[in-house]
Amino acid sequence: MNQNDYIHIYDRDLQRLITEMEAYAHPEEIWLVAPMISNSAGHLAQHLIGNLKTFVTEPLAGFPYQRDRDAEFNARRFSYEGLLKELYALKAEVVESVKRIEDLQAPYPKVIKDVYEGQTIDFMLSYLLAHLAYHTGQINYHRRLLGTAVTPVQK
Repeated sequence: MNQNDYIHIYDRDLQRLITEMEAYAHPEEIWLVAPMISNSAGHLAQHLIGNLKTFVTEPLAGFPYQRDRDAEFNARRFSYEGLLKELYALKAEVVESVKRIEDLQAPYPKVIKDVYEGQTIDFMLSYLLAHLAYHTGQINYHRRLLGTAVTPVQK
């Protein structure tokens, strides 16, 4: 893929994430957990914010960010409105970060243990798109499951 492809796909897929979050009938539903499902949509959205800020906006464009991965899954870091605001800001920062890339084949500037040594920026952008799509699909499924029994997160 080229830079324009990445800009288009990140913009589109982050908008899909936002659309999923906005589609909940009641804002508090984003924090519900269905039986046998370990994460709420709110926690998955917080995780995606932390992931993309850590691996796209901070290393590729210098947007400052200090990650607290544990809090992504164990705290309500934002209100519903605050979470949507963060997602819209994230979309703008990711698109701007990709625009600033000079060479997609350059080495990725951060060491990530669980990927592989020598990964390029191009590889990491693809890898992170797959991660974004995976969790957006989980959020879609979570939202549609709300017709069944759900319980509030006790965190």
